[in-house]
Amino acid sequence: MATIAGRPGTRRGWLRTAVAVCAVALGTLGTQANAATGTATGTASASGAASATGAPAGTASASGQAVRADTPWKLRTPLSETVGQEFWAVAATGARDAWTVGRTSDGTAGSTPLIKHWNGTGWTDVPAASTGGRAARLDAVAAAAPDDAWAAGALDDGTSLVLQHWDGKKWRGVGHAAAPKGSLSFVGDIAAFGKSAWLTGFDWNPDSGAEVSYLERWTGSRWQRVSLPAAPGGGRVRPSDITGTGPDDVWVSAEALTGEVAAPLLYHWDGGGWTVREVPTPGEHPTGWAAGHAVATGRGSVYWIGKTNDAGVPQATMAAHWDGSRWRSLPALPVDEANAAGADGAGRLWVSGWAPGDRHSVSARWTGTTWVTETLPADVTEHSEMSTVLDIAGVPGTKGVFAAGTAGCASDPVQCGLLVSRDLG
Repeated sequence: MATIAGRPGTRRGWLRTAVAVCAVALGTLGTQANAATGTATGTASASGAASATGAPAGTASASGQAVRADTPWKLRTPLSETVGQEFWAVAATGARDAWTVGRTSDGTAGSTPLIKHWNGTGWTDVPAASTGGRAARLDAVAAAAPDDAWAAGALDDGTSLVLQHWDGKKWRGVGHAAAPKGSLSFVGDIAAFGKSAWLTGFDWNPDSGAEVSYLERWTGSRWQRVSLPAAPGGGRVRPSDITGTGPDDVWVSAEALTGEVAAPLLYHWDGGGWTVREVPTPGEHPTGWAAGHAVATGRGSVYWIGKTNDAGVPQATMAAHWDGSRWRSLPALPVDEANAAGADGAGRLWVSGWAPGDRHSVSARWTGTTWVTETLPADVTEHSEMSTVLDIAGVPGTKGVFAAGTAGCASDPVQCGLLVSRDLG
């Protein structure tokens, strides 16, 4: 499956959007939904998949709950227009060890996996493991230690996932079962805790429309499928994001799909078994609420970020926090859609997305009572036509955070890889 043109959506969500709307015009405009009620506000905005130009419509703010602040974000790599690059994910183990992955694209030649490493002062290219000469991209990255990191993606033709492991010296390819005949494989997320690694993905058959979602765990020698408990209200479970604080504290966001209606769920692994919790939604919606991001900010503390399960029109968003004993609903997100979510080194929740009328991503931090939004630095917004933050990762041992994504450079359709940081000096 080819990459969607225009503004990409979430790092993982654009894949499901592409599957769901293959027969629908991706740039369709509609009314923005109100996150508190699920009703339309009348504010026009681009759909989650976005228009071909990358420009959102509308001018009103997505939420009156946000407070604008001067940006402290810094661009960490120049916006190079010599070759098309996209950074899809970022992960860090400390102030001197971080990874970002994505792809380099060269017209009809397809994608080449792209990996960069942060050593505390700058980002440098690191060779990916060979894909046998086949075009491929990397969609997700996770790091447990300086000598233990994972990258996950797929071949451009969708026939197989691409999994690679960093052992402290080089990236090595790790085998994974090919997609069933006639189906295409996609990565959902990957996470690593100590020697434990987890993966979500799904296979989709474009002829029949059949989709099989799965969760897998690394045994030390191979990837093994993991069965999740049945959804409390029934329905087919589709796992999505993975987060946690350690091998015995792993969280998986998911949705239970009954027909076209989705119910949000949060699964927890304590090292010995699973528990599942239904996530409270801000209101009824005809298609229900789909899983987006899960962000652990401490043991027993996890945020769930989602949206309505409607790929054809702009979505209402939602956020909720599980504190270990009860759920608390957060105010509406200050963006149309959370393309990325994560926690900084201090454990503060961040989301990034587009505000109506803005071609560039804004990032919003949850203070515990309100959302505070910040723009990207001027050397991004004044030197590119648009930008998208696709992943956020805190830097352990600091208060800092990295964000990775893409910027639309002047020589369209070149995509410039975007790497910014906050509170890292």
